Amino acid sequence: MTWLKWVFAISLMSSICSPAVAEGIKITTWNIANLHHETGVALRNGSVARENIDFQRLSEVGALLNADIIALQEIGSPRALARVFDRSKYHLIVSDRYSAGDENKPPEERDIFTAFAISKERFPSLPSVETVGAFSLSHIELNHDGTAASIRPTRSAMHIEFELDGEVISILNVHLKSSCHQYPLKDVEDQNFFNSQPFGSRFDCRTLKAQLSLLENWIEVQSALDKRVIVAGDFNRRLNSAYRNPTRHEDFWAELNDGQPNHLKLRKGPEGLDSVCWPKHEDRFVEHIDLVIADSELFAKYPQSGFEKIGLGYDDAEEYAERKRQRLSDHCPVTLTLSD
Repeated sequence: MTWLKWVFAISLMSSICSPAVAEGIKITTWNIANLHHETGVALRNGSVARENIDFQRLSEVGALLNADIIALQEIGSPRALARVFDRSKYHLIVSDRYSAGDENKPPEERDIFTAFAISKERFPSLPSVETVGAFSLSHIELNHDGTAASIRPTRSAMHIEFELDGEVISILNVHLKSSCHQYPLKDVEDQNFFNSQPFGSRFDCRTLKAQLSLLENWIEVQSALDKRVIVAGDFNRRLNSAYRNPTRHEDFWAELNDGQPNHLKLRKGPEGLDSVCWPKHEDRFVEHIDLVIADSELFAKYPQSGFEKIGLGYDDAEEYAERKRQRLSDHCPVTLTLSD
């Protein structure tokens, strides 16, 4: 059996029982932008090609994370994932939305997928892993020229489950709809607040609002089953922003963490503004959209726990100036370490 088929066999036979682990755990999320397996070839139109040195440096960052579970986004294929994470050290599982050979399609037809890299040292047996297809919605909007409807799927989520110190931990890896980073969701704007023109992001916001409802359902179901919830990924939402203008309250986090039912409370991180990821770049994102959200009960059990964002370490390198930083990624890893 080739290693590619082996990866798929493992992903399809996710274990029925969840192996138990102890002594805390380290969970990371990382969007490795448009990760393709070929040197010198961009994954999709408009993305950036990587050189061998870039894959080497990405691998070094991955190793330095020293994480037990890494939730990944924008992965082009299992072969791409294996260029960053060593198969001898990690179980590598890509969303089942990927089909063998997808990476060989023309660039305009290639896609990006969620994935997991799971430490074999920490998990000799693969935990229960599944794709959560509910988050792959058919997003409907106008084409850029406004002449026709465009329909394309959003990314699916992935779910991993295991026991930690006698409790079931349920982790969801998400990559939510982009282009609605701060606009209201409770009442999606149909007209631009400033010029009264049709609001271009209304399509994106409606899709994100639908994903928010699904996410809230997923969290509440896991909690009702007495599982401790962690959601990690690229939320494409500035969850730390309180207000922009009177019509743009950050209601995603308010809806998700409303304390209902039964006083369910969540914590998110990192808080504040981003001072770590490409700090010397003028056009960088200053607000976090890559985050980890966790059941507050976990912090009571693991009082030394905390969130951390980790820079990629090449801020002064000319080869990564401005947009060329995507040769590594324009996103940086975020880690939650549960420790007592």
